[in-house]
Amino acid sequence: MSRTVPDDVTTLGALVLGGRGVVLWDLDPVAGLIRHYHGQAREGVDCPPAETVEQVCARVHPDDRARVGAALRCDDGQAAPEFEIGYRARDAAGGWIRQVARGRVVVRDAAGRPLRVVGITIDLDLVPDLPATPCGGGDSERLAALALELAQRTEELASAHRLARVGAWRWDLARRRIWLSVETTWLLGLEGGAAEIDYDQMRRAIHPDDYDAAMATFREAARSGTAATLEYRVILPDGAVHDVLTHAEPVVGADGTVSQLRGTTQDITPYRRIEAALRESEDHYRHMVELHPQIPWTAGPDGAILEVGPQWFALTGMSRDETMPFGWVSALHPDDRDPTLAAWRRNIESGAPIDVEYRLRLSDGAYGWMRARAAARRGEDGRILRWYGTLEDITDRHAAEEARKASEALALRVLEASGDAVIVFDAAGRARFANARAMTMLGLPDDAVGCNVASLFAEAHCRELRMAVSRAMRDGAGGHFELFWPPTDLWLEASLFADGGDISLFLRDISEKRLAQQQLRYAASFDFMTGAANRGTLFSRLSAQLERQDAGDLTALLCLDLDYFKEINDQHGHPAGDAVLRQFVSRLRLCLRSQDLLARCGGDEFVVMQTGVGGPADAIALAERILAIMRAPFDVDGISLPSSVSVGIAVSSLGMTDADALYNQADRALYVAKSKARGSYRLFHPDMQRADEAGRRLRAELSGALTRGEFALAFQPIVQLASQRIVGVEALLRWHHPERGLILPAEFIPVAEESGQIASLGAWVLGTACKAARHWPEDVKISVNVSPRQFELGDIRLVVGDALAAAGLPASRLKLEVTESVLLSQNASSIHVLQDLREQGVILVLDDFGTGYSSLSYLDTFKVDIVKVDKSFISRIRAPGDRQPIFEAIMGMTAALNLPVTAEGVETRVQLDYVTRLGCEWAQGYYFARPVSEYELRRRLQGFSRA
Repeated sequence: MSRTVPDDVTTLGALVLGGRGVVLWDLDPVAGLIRHYHGQAREGVDCPPAETVEQVCARVHPDDRARVGAALRCDDGQAAPEFEIGYRARDAAGGWIRQVARGRVVVRDAAGRPLRVVGITIDLDLVPDLPATPCGGGDSERLAALALELAQRTEELASAHRLARVGAWRWDLARRRIWLSVETTWLLGLEGGAAEIDYDQMRRAIHPDDYDAAMATFREAARSGTAATLEYRVILPDGAVHDVLTHAEPVVGADGTVSQLRGTTQDITPYRRIEAALRESEDHYRHMVELHPQIPWTAGPDGAILEVGPQWFALTGMSRDETMPFGWVSALHPDDRDPTLAAWRRNIESGAPIDVEYRLRLSDGAYGWMRARAAARRGEDGRILRWYGTLEDITDRHAAEEARKASEALALRVLEASGDAVIVFDAAGRARFANARAMTMLGLPDDAVGCNVASLFAEAHCRELRMAVSRAMRDGAGGHFELFWPPTDLWLEASLFADGGDISLFLRDISEKRLAQQQLRYAASFDFMTGAANRGTLFSRLSAQLERQDAGDLTALLCLDLDYFKEINDQHGHPAGDAVLRQFVSRLRLCLRSQDLLARCGGDEFVVMQTGVGGPADAIALAERILAIMRAPFDVDGISLPSSVSVGIAVSSLGMTDADALYNQADRALYVAKSKARGSYRLFHPDMQRADEAGRRLRAELSGALTRGEFALAFQPIVQLASQRIVGVEALLRWHHPERGLILPAEFIPVAEESGQIASLGAWVLGTACKAARHWPEDVKISVNVSPRQFELGDIRLVVGDALAAAGLPASRLKLEVTESVLLSQNASSIHVLQDLREQGVILVLDDFGTGYSSLSYLDTFKVDIVKVDKSFISRIRAPGDRQPIFEAIMGMTAALNLPVTAEGVETRVQLDYVTRLGCEWAQGYYFARPVSEYELRRRLQGFSRA
């Protein structure tokens, strides 16, 4: 915003700048310090760079000193916006002069105390037209405005000087003193603002190698009265050396002599550094050209060589005169000379880019293969002005090409001996190669080579293969698929590759793999032991049923739990428990209709999905039938075992589509039934939800627990069975609740997943575990469990990447353990994220395998590195003769898929021997170690062994 200054104030401004008894000042009343003066008290008399209030008062008449001191110190603490005071002060000659000081408070603190005052002091003897007593408000306003404006303008100029790294100075030749502005002292690394220095200080500031030359220039400027510009180096107090550019201008007095030099000094160190960088860049470019394997050259419009890189002379041993303008032709191989020159002339005449290969005689007399390329630069009229080209030594490339041909011949021999069928079709669709395996696997005729794809695969059963090959020839793209081949009763895996017009077809016999997949698909939907559907199938069917239900066709869930199953297992062993479960399922099926679904969700937990339900009465009737049929004891090898079942019932409402919600209601009702009376049923009622208040309290306490530092990690070793060495560690989360003590993950993880807090908690676990692992031996990997919910709440790839980067841990040392529910969700995005992590080197472990989730059907498409079998299978092995058929079946299927297995929950030597005999690669459990602290783990890693 512009401002107009009145004429009388403008006159005072001219006085300040002209040095005629008007001085501007900037006061810090808290420090009692006038930090800056601007102007001269009298002609030729400079103000000091800075001055204390006490030093000012020392020059004031004793009768006026108290008033002046009080005004400058703002003693009342709440000074008026401005003040004006007249007083007498001693001049340089010892006499008394009349002065008036006027100040304005421009900065206050929060309490209103003055922090900065700007003002003006006027010598009334030199400026007689101003009043000698306090003037009226108008003059004071204008003078204070002038003081503030000039102070601000001065500060702006100082800021500009600092940005430009420029400072001002004034050299009093008579006093042999040099005044330095604030900016100049800053450039020289001095403290305290504006200052005066003497010749000794100046000598110390200028570099000793430059001092004499600089002083000679200054003296010549003073002698001749002409301006001078010079560069020299200065040494800062910290020892740094800077380059400066100084402009000096003489000040001629009234008597015609030079009394002062004044000027500016600029720090040009950054510019000198830029110049040095440019020189370095030029040298770098020159060396790049000289060291580059391609030799640059230029030629005139007629093809005559004008310039060539220095590498040419070392390569060929030819001199410059021998090379230019057409002497280089003599170095061409005799067999390549004519075709090379013909191509050269053709391109020179047409102006087309040059690209020719030939053999050239080298300095040792041998010939090497070269590739010459060039393009023309044309003028505005289109005429060629010059050719710019490069010469590249491609001897090694030619040798590689010959090696490639030899390799192709070898590859054909290898393909002939391969166990896979291989057929190669040319661009026209004719088979130009078929190995012996292809002939037998596909039952092809002896004259198959030379037949086109249409005649070779003419039969109806060949249609899929024929179409795939034809599509690959048309689109130039490969593909992968599986097909059944009736002539030889085989399942085949077909892979098509397009390369340079040829189509390569690879066929592999995967019949055994398909059989294993069929077994896995069955296991994906059904429980091995009982034949009941598993949890995944239940929820899939339940979700679909809820989507299509209507009035009169509701759905009921009955959660069933054997009341004495644990006791039967403990007293009679797991084989007896398995027999009870099979009899239990057989009885249940007698109570169910064909459309009802029976599922085993783990252990002795079963669920019945009853469809076409009109209301709760239908579900209650089924529950009563189940209770009745289960009253008879089970008979296992002649032993009568107690039979009792508790049932929880939940019936869907119209419009209810949440399968989890319905299941949770039935599960809650089951909990109430077991807690009230075993062998009974309970129908879910909304009042039961009050029991969930404890869960809500846990959720509230969980919020902020991470910030409060209530979580910690425990570590359980994973042992390689062959070597009995610790090769991995699983990180286990623990919550140290300030009131409840230790809380295990089984209690709070579901709450964290439901509330979404699992995202931050999981990120903390990953980061903490990776940081711990970096202190372990490099062959020890860290295993971290990842919740399926984490995939929904963010990109787990970023979380893993941040954890690895922060810990400096390679991806190959991290194992991510995911449960089968990740596969059950059929979430393509989650599976894609996991596959990305796997490609980056992270090891994927399928955790809790065999507990009944529908993951097995996806093992052939979703790639994992390790299968971790649930500890519930291992715990049933108690004596040397015990067997676990389900576990053994799982081991057989994983072996068919070449998947290594970790056995979880190994607690005894008998169990260790059992899993070792079945081929488990690794094991973990209390037999080796319980979860321990990081400190204890490090100690064990230093010397773990077990006989």
